[in-house]
Amino acid sequence: MLKKCFSVELIGNPCIIVREVLPDDDIETVKEKNKKPFQATKTAIIKVIYGDKKYLISNNSGYQYDGASIPFRIGKSNMKLLIPSLYHDIICEDKSLVDFDRKLSSMIFKELLLQCKVNKLTAEIMYQAVECYQRFMRGWK
Repeated sequence: MLKKCFSVELIGNPCIIVREVLPDDDIETVKEKNKKPFQATKTAIIKVIYGDKKYLISNNSGYQYDGASIPFRIGKSNMKLLIPSLYHDIICEDKSLVDFDRKLSSMIFKELLLQCKVNKLTAEIMYQAVECYQRFMRGWK
């Protein structure tokens, strides 16, 4: 069986900021900022080639998301995860962006982790965790 060609290229920089809770924020705003503490302030695109298919996935400027929502230490405090988790969240919200291919979404996440200099072991652990979670808990086939 031949291995499919696979590549991911980040075009641009989504420029991610932390949404800080301010003293004047009401309770609902505080909850929202705590739920989705990151925001992309610029639009960027990832170009994905997988076999004979090409995908262009962009983020909207102002897109808010939770970052790497994993229940252990490699999560929210690791800034290297912000770009990979941005695009993974976008794909999870609109699975049609990758033709409803769960495995491809996980592969994109892992490749972006490696491009953002996350070490190989951590990237593999996170990839496996995402694959298992999406396969068994989120209803993706």
